[in-house]
Formats: sequence, structure tokens, C-alpha cells
Amino acid sequence: MEPERNTIATTLVERILTVFGVIICLVITIPIWRSTSAQQPMWPLPALYFIEMVVLSIISSFLFIRGNAWGRIIVWGAVGLIFGFSILGALSVGFFYLPVAIIFSGISITSDVRNKQRIERHLVVCLVAGIAQVVFMFAAIRLLYPGVFF
Repeated sequence: MEPERNTIATTLVERILTVFGVIICLVITIPIWRSTSAQQPMWPLPALYFIEMVVLSIISSFLFIRGNAWGRIIVWGAVGLIFGFSILGALSVGFFYLPVAIIFSGISITSDVRNKQRIERHLVVCLVAGIAQVVFMFAAIRLLYPGVFF
């Protein structure tokens, strides 16, 4: 078993794609926020979801570019959270965030393969984070809107 290194090499293309992922997230979130806020109150939901998506993409980009091995695990967790939101919110705005999830998962996979990282562990982190996102979204909806029926 080979121990993980503390720093992971990133390529220029990967760094550009992470920044592109953040830009796409912002380009998606701003118009959706404006449109949604004109039709319904934003706080606490869906504003928290929109804030979460932007913060996750910014943190993921920063940690990915930084190249820390532990940061890479957090990036994989963010990928799972964004995928969870995209899938659960697919009938409303979640589907628009799918490109952001695909960009971050693509660069994470290529980076793991190139740096000979343990991708299985990262995929488990991604899956657990995605499931947690779905559970927390259902819990928040149930807590804030008790009369809603799933």
C-alpha cells in the first residue's frame, strides 16, 4: 500500500476548468435567484440552496487548485453534494447545476487517475455526501413546510 502524498499535482487545464465551474455556477445562480425571488420569498429556502451551491463551487475550486490531498477529499464531498442537489431538484432548478457537478467530478477523476490516488475512497465520499444532501434537503423541507407531501 502506497501512502498518499500531501500535495497533488494539478494541470493548467484542470485549474482553468475549476474556475470555469465557479463561473458557470454564478451564471446559473444569479438569473435563477432573480427569477425565483420575483415569484416567492427566498429566505430560507431556496436561498440556502443557492448559497450552498455557490459556496461549494468556490471552496472546491480553491482546494483543488491548492492541491492538498485532504482538500481533494472535500472536493469529492462537494461533488456529491452538488450531484445530490441536481438530482433531487431536477424538476425545478437543480438540473441546471448538473454541468457544475460534471466539471468538478471530471477534473477530480482525471486528477486522481493521473496522480495514482485511491479513487474508490473518493467515490464513497461522493456517494455519502450526495445521500446526506438529499436527506438534509428533505429534512429542511419537512421542517420549514410541515404540510408538504412527498
